[in-house]
Amino acid sequence: LDEPYSAVELAKSANLSVRQVERLFLRHLNVTPGRYYMRLRLERARELLRQTNLPILDVAIATGFTSHSYFAQSYRLLFGRPPSEERRTTY
Repeated sequence: LDEPYSAVELAKSANLSVRQVERLFLRHLNVTPGRYYMRLRLERARELLRQTNLPILDVAIATGFTSHSYFAQSYRLLFGRPPSEERRTTY
C-alpha cells in the first residue's frame, strides 16, 4: 500500500485493458479502481492509527501519501474526522 499501483499496471498484470478493469470494478464493487485503492490505503491508515504509536506523518507515508495535508483531507472525507482525532480517541 505504500507504493500506489496505477490502473495501467493493474490492467497489465491482469492482462486486460484499463477500460475493462474499470468496468469490472464498477460492476462488482461500484467504485473505480482508484477510489477502491484509496479506501484500502485509508482503512490501513486507520488501523495503524488505532493500533500503533507511529506519528501521523509516518502513518501517511506508510500508506502511500506524500503530503500530510492530502492525507488528512482524504482521511477526513472518508471517516468524517481528522487522523489526529482518531488517535486521540484510541489512546
